[in-house]
Amino acid sequence: MRLLLASDLHGRHDAFARILSHAGAADAVLLAGDLTDFGSPVDAEKLVRAAAAAAPAVLAVAGNCDSAAIDRRLAELGVALHGEGRLHGGARFQGLSAMPPWIHRMYHFTEEEMADALRRGWSQVEDLRGPHVVVSHTPPRGTAVDRTWLMQHVGSTALREFLESRQPDLVVCGHIHEGRGVERLGRTTIVNCGHGARGEYAVAELAADGSVRAELCQI
Repeated sequence: MRLLLASDLHGRHDAFARILSHAGAADAVLLAGDLTDFGSPVDAEKLVRAAAAAAPAVLAVAGNCDSAAIDRRLAELGVALHGEGRLHGGARFQGLSAMPPWIHRMYHFTEEEMADALRRGWSQVEDLRGPHVVVSHTPPRGTAVDRTWLMQHVGSTALREFLESRQPDLVVCGHIHEGRGVERLGRTTIVNCGHGARGEYAVAELAADGSVRAELCQI
């Protein structure tokens, strides 16, 4: 399965259109949050519809620069993954929106709430077969892909604990623009897609046995 991975588009519809054109055919588009820059559900929906016109499936979470209203619109569009688990193309997907608390006006959850959302999603796919993918706006804590330019680790401890416990095959994230990269932790491949508004994205080939080959790309 060929997956197009994008995060932190921050409402840049023009950049996303170029990404979709540059990336070529994909079996699914995974959107890892910050679809908007404190925009509206309509703004987010436009990006989802652009992705849906380019690939057979779209799965998405909201980011800290989005909102609960955007998460609700993603659910209405049938693409939301926060606290959900679903089977697509023989692979198991679940998701995590927002970020741990940082700035009060941003969309966030406590680590306890994030852990609960991960448990809910896992419970819906645990008994199914197939590769396991987590789409999260925030990276897992204490990795190269959650490190800010000040060299601080600001990812989610709940996601890190879930990763260590469940060892998903692929974690797709964003949030920390300067943390863009591909990292391996145990059997898990972690991909921070980078700053989509600048034309950064990634592509991953997910095999039936759970093996992942990921590539960072830029228009």
